[in-house]
Amino acid sequence: MSSKEEILQMEICECGEKSVEEAIDIFQNTSLPFKKAKKLVTECNKTCCRAALLKLHDMHQFGKYDYEEIEMLVEKRLERMKRLTEGD
Repeated sequence: MSSKEEILQMEICECGEKSVEEAIDIFQNTSLPFKKAKKLVTECNKTCCRAALLKLHDMHQFGKYDYEEIEMLVEKRLERMKRLTEGD
């Protein structure tokens, strides 16, 4: 497992080029529902990072972050994107 600081610096969304830390800051500083808060992070309507962001948003709502789970979700997204690009 990576350190907390390394996980916070991981890119959670390619479209918005946001790190996990930036996404947490955005969720903490808005009272918008998930769908609109997600758009602040992603700056698009794509669903490529939806699972990781939804889990991060839920963690924010409950006030406790599971950095191992965040890392796993980001890694899954990266693997899925890699498989899609290799399939071309």
